[in-house]
Amino acid sequence: MQTALLENRSSVVNFLLVFLDTFTISAAVLLSATIRYFLQTLMGGAINWPVILNSLVFYVIFVILLAWLNGLYPGFGLPAVQEMQKILYVVSLATVFLGMFLFLQQLGLAYSRSVFVLTWFLSVLFMMLGRFALRNRFSHFSWWGIPMIVIGSRDRVTPVIEKLLQSRRLGFRPAYYFDPDSVTHAPILNVLAIESHQALQELVSQSTIQHVVFTDPIADFQTFDLAWVRDVFPNILFVLDTAPFGSLWVRTIDIHGTLAVETNYHLLNKQEMIIKRIFDMVLTLLLLLVTWPIFILLALLVRLDSRGPVLYTQKRLGKSGKLFDSYKFRTMYKDADKKLEEVLAADPEAFAEYQTYHKLANDPRVTRMGRVFRRYSLDELPQFINVLKGDMNLIGPRSYLPRELEIMGEYAQVILKVKPGITGWWQVMGRNATSFKERLQLDEYYISNWSIWLDIYIMIKTVWVLLRGEGL
Repeated sequence: MQTALLENRSSVVNFLLVFLDTFTISAAVLLSATIRYFLQTLMGGAINWPVILNSLVFYVIFVILLAWLNGLYPGFGLPAVQEMQKILYVVSLATVFLGMFLFLQQLGLAYSRSVFVLTWFLSVLFMMLGRFALRNRFSHFSWWGIPMIVIGSRDRVTPVIEKLLQSRRLGFRPAYYFDPDSVTHAPILNVLAIESHQALQELVSQSTIQHVVFTDPIADFQTFDLAWVRDVFPNILFVLDTAPFGSLWVRTIDIHGTLAVETNYHLLNKQEMIIKRIFDMVLTLLLLLVTWPIFILLALLVRLDSRGPVLYTQKRLGKSGKLFDSYKFRTMYKDADKKLEEVLAADPEAFAEYQTYHKLANDPRVTRMGRVFRRYSLDELPQFINVLKGDMNLIGPRSYLPRELEIMGEYAQVILKVKPGITGWWQVMGRNATSFKERLQLDEYYISNWSIWLDIYIMIKTVWVLLRGEGL
């Protein structure tokens, strides 16, 4: 019965994902064809729908098959960045296969190259956004994910369970935990305890749980019969405390039967930094071409809203701690610092909030138009100038104030090795809800795990955050 239930859960998730991917890919193909041939239909022409629909069927089949072969159904255990990487690979390969199919069917001339490019782009975008929305919507349901047993001492099990629950979209669901040395068996975050080795063996024999997590492999292996573990758990996860080293792009190496894990600081590699600089410059120039009319409009709004200059410059810490002038649209009144001092002196809650987050949710210094600018991060647009000057990257850690250097502590050694960014990991993951220390940790994570794929993911997530009006 439990086996059937588990299989049904996996089948439900697979069905939802296949249905969603079919819908998003179909929408991408049909929208691409409509956009491409819109002017043609206005001039009396007609869309060759038989060719389009014929192509659509085979394209969907190619994408679904390749996605299945690449582990995207159900895709549990895949971080969002790696899922995006696989989607890009799958859609690109499916587009090549579609081109070969049309060529063999001698239909290539009836299918515009611009439709191919637009179909590829929209398929990647729609498939990623669709899956992102689906995982966010369903990951909190009890039927979502793979049930797991977390093993280890309580002090090591607790943070692992916390991280698994914070990362529900991954699909790893802690069902039970087992601390072999504990005399108390209280639940941890509603995760039930297994009281003894015998109870563990009985649970495994009666359930369909196939995943186990060892939070301290060296200590745990001395407690368990490894032959038994290997026989009853087809899937074994080892938690390694690799901080502050990277964890996203690690590579396992077999050294004559010994498992080794390799991690790299890609962002500190000169060649990788050149690639990132080119990536940031190209994106910045493209964004400037698109947003220059918005620049003019926003400058007028700042001028009309309150007295003072349009641009606001502030000293920030750059690479190696070098100071630079950061440009933003002015969002505060001229006597901003005086207003802040008055509020902090009169309101203990505001003082505590500022001490924790180094900002206020209802900042009295911010102008009426400034609140709108900050909500959608429009005040950040002039920092494109900083990117072109070489002071900043488009994507990177937060740019910190000189007075924050002391409280950055040991994190400063890592964060100040690279240029700050307009947007970054902490802006799209923690946003305004994080404490100052949590921001530092997120920035350190970005530097430790950087790749061009992570930057692409951050750009897409930035658009999502801005459209929701959550600000950076």
